[in-house]
Amino acid sequence: MTLRKRIALMLAATLSLAAAFGTGAGATEQHTRHQEESRAQSSVILREPYHLYNRSANLFMLAKGWNSVENGLVDLWYQHNTGEPALREQWKFLPTGVSGVARIKNVGSGLCLQPNPDRLDPFRHVVQKRCDKGEREQWWNLQEDNGLRISSFTNDNRVLTPYNGAQASHDIVLDQDTGSSAQRWRPVLVD
Repeated sequence: MTLRKRIALMLAATLSLAAAFGTGAGATEQHTRHQEESRAQSSVILREPYHLYNRSANLFMLAKGWNSVENGLVDLWYQHNTGEPALREQWKFLPTGVSGVARIKNVGSGLCLQPNPDRLDPFRHVVQKRCDKGEREQWWNLQEDNGLRISSFTNDNRVLTPYNGAQASHDIVLDQDTGSSAQRWRPVLVD
C-alpha cells in the first residue's frame, strides 16, 4: 500500500471516528452545556443522607428543636453528630420524576420540607409535612449557583433562606432570591 493510500485511509478513519464520537465544534459546545447541566443536577446523590450547610452562617439546617411533628419548623443550628437528634440534621433528596427537582426528606422525622400551607404566615416558613401525599408543594428545584440554590417548584423566585439573617435558631423561610450567600447551601454527604 502506498503512503498516500495509508494517509487517506487514516484520515478517513479519523473523520469517521470524529463523526461517531461527535467531536465537531457544535458537538463540543453541546457536550460542555450537557456537562454543566449534569453537574448542576448531580451536586446531590438521590436517596443519600446529607447535612445542608449554610456557608454564610457556618451552621446546618435541621428540624427546629429536633422536632418530628407535622408542621414543625426548620432552622439553623450547630452540627450534632451523636444520638437520635443527629438524624434530624440529615436530609435525603428523593426523586420526583422531573430532572433537577427533588423532595427533601428529614431522615430523623421521616417528613418532607414544604412551604407552610397556612396562608396567614406572613414569612412563608418552611415546615415538615408527611411525604407520601405526592404534592408539588413538596418539590424543590435544585440548581448549582455559587452553592446549591433550593427554590420552590411552584415559585422558582422563592428560595430557602434563613429568616432575618443567617444565625443560629433562625427559622428557614421562602424569600425572594437575591443571590445572597445566605440563600445558598452546601450539601455535605453523611459518612
